[in-house]
Amino acid sequence: MTKLNFILKNSWPKLAWVCRINISEDSAIILHGPAVEIFENWAVEAVWDKDFEKGDFDKTDIIFGSGIRKRCDKLIFVSSSTVVDRLWHVSMDGKIFVSNTLPGLLTVAELSLLYDYPNYASDMASIIMKGLYRYKKNIPTNGPDINILYFNNLVWTNGLLEIIEKPDYSPMFNDFTTYKNYLETVAHNIGKNANSKSRTYPIGMLTGLSSGYDSVATSVISRHAGCNKAVSIENSSSFWRGSDSGQHIAKKLGFICEVVKHDKNKYQNEIYSWAATGLSGGRNQHLFNYPKPLCLFFGGYFGDTIWNRKKQNLIEPKGSTTSFCEFRLLEGIFVSVVPWWGIKHAAEIQKINLLEEMKPWTLGTDYDRPIARRLAEEAGINRGDFAIRKKDTASNFSPLLWPSTGSARASFKSFLKSIKIKPLSDFQVYILEVFYKILNLAYKNTIKNFGVRKWWRPWLNSPGRNLVFIWANHELKKKYSLKE
Repeated sequence: MTKLNFILKNSWPKLAWVCRINISEDSAIILHGPAVEIFENWAVEAVWDKDFEKGDFDKTDIIFGSGIRKRCDKLIFVSSSTVVDRLWHVSMDGKIFVSNTLPGLLTVAELSLLYDYPNYASDMASIIMKGLYRYKKNIPTNGPDINILYFNNLVWTNGLLEIIEKPDYSPMFNDFTTYKNYLETVAHNIGKNANSKSRTYPIGMLTGLSSGYDSVATSVISRHAGCNKAVSIENSSSFWRGSDSGQHIAKKLGFICEVVKHDKNKYQNEIYSWAATGLSGGRNQHLFNYPKPLCLFFGGYFGDTIWNRKKQNLIEPKGSTTSFCEFRLLEGIFVSVVPWWGIKHAAEIQKINLLEEMKPWTLGTDYDRPIARRLAEEAGINRGDFAIRKKDTASNFSPLLWPSTGSARASFKSFLKSIKIKPLSDFQVYILEVFYKILNLAYKNTIKNFGVRKWWRPWLNSPGRNLVFIWANHELKKKYSLKE
């Protein structure tokens, strides 16, 4: 690889990039949004646990975001150390395309999704349902299939694009102290990286905070990175309603906390979530006011597995949310998932919950996460102040797969009409969503106890259900103009 050529696209989402490799010329052109950091031999939109100035994000298993690193004759594409994000790549017409955005890749490679392919949403959900090793590795287009890569890296060398594993620098986790020290050290190091004076744009920090285990433990750790701001959703969508706000915990941790109400009509840029997965979950994260111009966001996703006493011997990590990956490029967010730190040692971390030393933080209930509880209580959070009952503030409250905000609904309806499909009216959507809630509540409290599966679900036949992923990416392709 002789040289990296960079082309700034000011109109693109600020952290997006697409790399085009001409195989015969062994040259690479990188089209990128305005907040991607550009150097002679590397480009990055990420925070990691090493010195920013050296650009060694390809030599770590702690990175949040993505980047491209040239080393001698190799070009290394680095993915995030979580499954919140992913890389896309495709080979066609003597070129290789690699990107951190699907609509951007579709635009530059001049490809389109297939209107008659019904499984895009289930393909995207496979990282959650199956896991890091068995997820669906590609999706079809009107040309070649586009490949999907989570967690690992890609290397272009000697005319070949190969997948390589991230290095593993995590210690053996034999006790709580070793694990806690590791978390605190990683937090300190990524905080130092984020605050580097060599960065073009400053990075603010924010942690998601509720009254549950995982967000509280995550927020405790985030303080070691220098985070002092939190955001919390007040109203729970669980059957056992009540406030899920973590504001009282924020005060004890010394955080400034913004509390928002979960209003599905106020999802910002909702279409970006649908473009990520074609599923309804994750849109609640579109309610927050993230620090500008860039933000390092700490999340506790997957803590219900890694820190759960009843779950042991994890072999295949799974995703818990993948809906953030396109939205974060627009907003300028790096998503750091604390329970994923040291994920290659997941089984060791899980066993810590069972150690004799953890008994004082073990409740013996169905909602029991000793590691998270100890992190919180040793930070000064009282036992009765958090993790009393599991609550939910998620946005996957309906299987209808229909946008919630006015602008997104109007766009989706227009798209359906353009392909000769009659969309549902807002009243029909409302009736189906209410009907679902009633049937689901009745099912969970009656016949489910007898092992009977759901059988009548009319919302599964709603027009456009399998088209929402296609619609969103079709519309977002327009955001990736090549004319500048």
